[in-house]
Amino acid sequence: MAEKDGKNTSKLFGVILAVLVFVLIMTLVPVSETKEGLTATGRASLAVFLAAFVMWVTEPFPSYVVAFISIIALILSGAWDQASVLGVFGYDVIWLMLSAFILTSAMEGTNLGKRLALSLVTRFGRTSKGALLAMIIANFFLAFLVPSTTARAALMLPIALSLTTIYNAIPGKSNFGKLIMLFNMQSNEISTSGILTATSANIMAVDFIQKAIGQPVYYSTWLLAAMPVAIIGLIISFFIGMKLFPPEIQEVSAESMDELKKELKGIGPMDANEKKALAIFLITVFLWCTDRWHQAWFHMSLDPTLVAIIGATLCFLPGIGVLKKWKDVKIPWDLMLFSCGAYAVGMAMDKSGAASYLIQSVLSKINLANVSFFEIYAIIMFIALFSHIIFTSKIVRITILGPTVIAFAQQIAPVLGVDPTKAVIALALPVAFTICWCITLPPQSKPNLIYYSTGFYNTREQFIIGILTDIGAYLVFLLAGMTWFRIIGIGI
Repeated sequence: MAEKDGKNTSKLFGVILAVLVFVLIMTLVPVSETKEGLTATGRASLAVFLAAFVMWVTEPFPSYVVAFISIIALILSGAWDQASVLGVFGYDVIWLMLSAFILTSAMEGTNLGKRLALSLVTRFGRTSKGALLAMIIANFFLAFLVPSTTARAALMLPIALSLTTIYNAIPGKSNFGKLIMLFNMQSNEISTSGILTATSANIMAVDFIQKAIGQPVYYSTWLLAAMPVAIIGLIISFFIGMKLFPPEIQEVSAESMDELKKELKGIGPMDANEKKALAIFLITVFLWCTDRWHQAWFHMSLDPTLVAIIGATLCFLPGIGVLKKWKDVKIPWDLMLFSCGAYAVGMAMDKSGAASYLIQSVLSKINLANVSFFEIYAIIMFIALFSHIIFTSKIVRITILGPTVIAFAQQIAPVLGVDPTKAVIALALPVAFTICWCITLPPQSKPNLIYYSTGFYNTREQFIIGILTDIGAYLVFLLAGMTWFRIIGIGI
């Protein structure tokens, strides 16, 4: 009884705090209709975002209820118009999640997902650490092959879910299940930061820099500079996760492993449906991997979301697909609704200009008098790394951060007596390395939403492990700025 009262008190506190934050922002924060100021819609979107953030962390209501509250608040406060808010349900990220769960259902409906998961477990899964590391390493190598964080998440999701089934991991209760999903999500994003071609946001960042300095930034330069930080980041993420959520299964006994091997053998050869599911899966992966050649082959580019929809459609076609009826598909609609609400809140921050206003306000407060380059670097990297909390898109974030940091670097170069080109590279390139470290909240990227939608962890758990990992990464970036980046010629 006392425990129940404590939970009710905590929920009430969350509601009161969320309302208080909203009211304080709306009444105390001034607005300006100038281009550089915070507009009324910007203030409203900031108020809704912070109130929603409080409810995501304190969890006074189920996630889908918070989504409905956020949608209503966005419209009534004037943060974003009703058509745009409700239109989020048609965004590509929602269709991608829908298609990913159809593909997952196809793999689960046959023995393909189980076969892949059992093969992975019997080779690397004698310990929970082995199975988790295998997933992290798989994400790492896929980043070289599939140039889309979204596509890689959709690709790995069915295997991750099959693994949780084999280990009897229950959503919301199993620490092993939490780590499978959290490590997949984090390793997807972190490994992307080390490879120039792993996402379009990286390429866009380099394009901004190249145009500013008039010389190329090579793939090898990015790899040499960012990959060591990414690898150290993955190690930090692994140890933090294992400390926060120790798996309930430490080691699979020899007898249990023998049973799993027998189960794998007992599946027998692939039947027709399993072969169909594998063919659909391989076609989807092939299209994801070859996106840079689509224009030459098809005279158009196939977006990762469209490719996922094509794969999902193939799953239902008579004679080709393996799903006979819609009821064969398992879709967590409550979490899909949360994704819509959370994404709408983030998009309102982008569209209203509130996110860019916050970043530019902080940068304008930096006093260049008696400040060393490294102190400026430390401030800029902090802003770059943690600004992902207020964005829902890596593209939007680099579009704002890239030109802003480049202009700032060119401004401070004569003050500090350094070459403008070196200043741009020393600040803007490390900032570009941080774009994919968006791992603290579900709406910050499509992979985050995909893995969150499995229900194995909640928003607070993702925020805690994400913010601790990002703090560790920030310290690594500071160390790299003093040492490694200078050694390889991109630091000052």
